[in-house]
Amino acid sequence: MDPLTFPMLVGTALTEAVKFLFDRAGAVLDRRSGRVPLEEPEEVEGRSGPFTVHSAELSAARIERITEARGALQVYLTRPALLQGGDPELRELLGGLRLDLEEIYGRQLPFGNEEERPARPGVSVTQRTDHLAGHQVGVRAQGISRQARVRVDQSAKVIEASAEQVGTEIDGTIG
Repeated sequence: MDPLTFPMLVGTALTEAVKFLFDRAGAVLDRRSGRVPLEEPEEVEGRSGPFTVHSAELSAARIERITEARGALQVYLTRPALLQGGDPELRELLGGLRLDLEEIYGRQLPFGNEEERPARPGVSVTQRTDHLAGHQVGVRAQGISRQARVRVDQSAKVIEASAEQVGTEIDGTIG
């Protein structure tokens, strides 16, 4: 399954999924901004166990994506006639937001008749540096299977002209 796909939901199930993801995005943004303590877990109705934010997953790029997705979902919630289960842009938006939230919460968020998906093999790398003078490589592998995932989140404030920042270099196999 493509990680950005979202199950085909219609009617009430689709509205509930949109509202759920909208609310979770808001909860993450509230914790990121300090309006709610970051480490405070949240009990979510209809879901087992508390939702706890993993602060290492709150990259600037991810927060920007979540903010944009939440804004787009606000339009759908205020104009429910736009909610169409077969809308590929909506399904991609929901799938991308779900993927980001699953990384942040460290748990899967199945919808509708979906079962929890088996964990996919892969790697996740986060690297931060103020000043990069040499090499920074996120992943180096021989290859990646269709079932695996690779996530690299790198940032550097200053990268010298002779420095190199590589997100992924596939020479071997992942997955």
